[in-house]
Amino acid sequence: MSWTILNPPSTKTELQQSFAEQDFAYCQALSEALLKAPQSRDFPDLIALGFWLRQANLKPLLAPYQQGPFIRQPLGLVFHSAPANVDSLFVYSGILSLLCGNKNVIRLSSRSGGSTAILIEKIRSLAAQFPQQNARFQLVQCDYNSPELKSLINTVDGRVLWGSDQAIQAQRQLVMPAHARELSFGHKFSLCLVGAEQVLAADDTEFQQLVQLFYRDQLTFAQQGCSSAKAVLWLGDAAQVQQAQQRFWPALTELIQQKQPLNASEQYQALATAQQLIMSSEQQLMLTQQQSISRVAVSSLEPAFIQQHQGCGLFLELQLEDLQQLNPMLTQAHQTLTVWGVDSTALKSWLTSVYTGLDRVMPVGQALSFSPDWDGVNLIEQFSRKVTCTF
Repeated sequence: MSWTILNPPSTKTELQQSFAEQDFAYCQALSEALLKAPQSRDFPDLIALGFWLRQANLKPLLAPYQQGPFIRQPLGLVFHSAPANVDSLFVYSGILSLLCGNKNVIRLSSRSGGSTAILIEKIRSLAAQFPQQNARFQLVQCDYNSPELKSLINTVDGRVLWGSDQAIQAQRQLVMPAHARELSFGHKFSLCLVGAEQVLAADDTEFQQLVQLFYRDQLTFAQQGCSSAKAVLWLGDAAQVQQAQQRFWPALTELIQQKQPLNASEQYQALATAQQLIMSSEQQLMLTQQQSISRVAVSSLEPAFIQQHQGCGLFLELQLEDLQQLNPMLTQAHQTLTVWGVDSTALKSWLTSVYTGLDRVMPVGQALSFSPDWDGVNLIEQFSRKVTCTF
């Protein structure tokens, strides 16, 4: 596999004006193709992507970027290296770059899963109707040492690297021009904060909604998404937390049994990782095996957990009586904090004291929602140039 173009262009690739109507029309057509496809029903990420691509979503989302005392122009040629663990992620950054008027080349992993094949099929199906957009949204598969890739990187104006820290460092061996911008989104570890008292006080409707939303965040991609929580932080005293756990985990386990998101290999991986954490940690860790999920009670979040945790239905659990207890445990690798049942005023007050870690704080159920702000970086600003004119 040297260099394979999955949606060959039929026209010369040219930069476009930012936020062009035809680019929005392309997004709308791709949205409709995904939402109408019967195969998409088996992939929740494709349904979410289909809704995100609608003009009704994108135009209001991008409207604030079309104002200001400057002229917004495309950055140029942007290379995107997509991760293998979240199949549809490449579309989000690629589409935002396309809407900024850029030419895009997106490298897909050969290990990508089933939803990627559907995405490629739908993108190819629009090539004749949208030749210019297709040419500016090129999907390729290649080896890291491909001469074509090396030649491309020598000419880019920007590159976006998703994946493990090791994969990103390997790709940095390919030298790009001095003026080019690089955005890197490496290994991250996300958290879910739950108020124990509110779990106990919730009526059946509220509680079942919490369980459903938690499931969506963590198990749509078997905890492989960087924003899916690998640790659950229970806020409350020990008695409250124990009672909340006794209510929450059986309900989640029942939902998992119905939906079967984890295969036997993934469940084994979670158990093996839990045992590895227990053997390597200086803490006295306690493992609870609850059918298809594994839980490990911890007294603090160790830096080693970030690299060792493989997802697949393994949840670390930490009791907090005060949010300030979390501050010394946070690192640059901690990305998303999803929250349920915690007072918003107290939460915002605490966040002002968090100087390291946490780029996103979202309600439970919205961990996987994508926005132009990701990992503390605004993608629209990075995918475009602001031309100032003082005349």
